[in-house]
Amino acid sequence: MSRSVRDRLPLAAGLLLRRPSAPTNAAAPPLRPPGALPEAEFVATCERSGHCVAACPVQALVALRSADPRRDGTPQLIPSQRACVLCDDLSCMKACPSGALSLVPRAAIRIGLAVVHHDDCRRSVGEPCRECIDRCPLQAEAISLDAQGRVAVRADGCTGCGVCELYCPTAPRAITVLPLAQRPAPDHGSSP
Repeated sequence: MSRSVRDRLPLAAGLLLRRPSAPTNAAAPPLRPPGALPEAEFVATCERSGHCVAACPVQALVALRSADPRRDGTPQLIPSQRACVLCDDLSCMKACPSGALSLVPRAAIRIGLAVVHHDDCRRSVGEPCRECIDRCPLQAEAISLDAQGRVAVRADGCTGCGVCELYCPTAPRAITVLPLAQRPAPDHGSSP
């Protein structure tokens, strides 16, 4: 291996490990469907029937494959692959036979919280990108530009649906959704 490649490996590894779009740590909670109980209750209550996965009109939910038998087969959302669209019917919640998902009003849905990584955002280099803002189903209720022209997520309005992450054109993505238990302090691209 050449010296220049070897010298770059730690940097490349750091970029890859900095913020995965899907949990890689077995202890890290995955993003759950809308209306999910808190993680421990969810895992204990979910029957792994697949009804919520089948009911999702955009196939955003997938069964989690995990070495942890408590989590294996439970539904998760991976926004970098497909996002929840906050469908009008709230199909997944209605299809759940166990109560692991309960029907909540659309405005009360909290799957996770979008976090902006400004160093990776095209706006930080002067490009006029607005994909995350324009695609968000809640628009200004959840995401907008701040006074400096940077993307700002409203923690009180973001549902964590993942549409912003799905459509972010950067690699690595400049906006990602974290489970609520992992959300950073507001100075990392979110505002109260």
